[in-house]
Amino acid sequence: MRKKSITQDLEWLCKQPEISQQHRGQYIAVVDEKVVAFGESLEAVLNLAEKYDRNPLISLIPEEETLIL
Repeated sequence: MRKKSITQDLEWLCKQPEISQQHRGQYIAVVDEKVVAFGESLEAVLNLAEKYDRNPLISLIPEEETLIL
């Protein structure tokens, strides 16, 4: 059962630049401030993540850094 909200997981993910560096071009699934699955296939990541929670935070990490002004 999820302890943290998806919003909390998103805030946590934004503060973890090393995760973005490690998983460029991949989907990642986060549950309770932990990366529980990652890979190039959204379907595979969702299938793995559902073992931890039915509604994980899913994010596609861009291959290149993006600067938003």
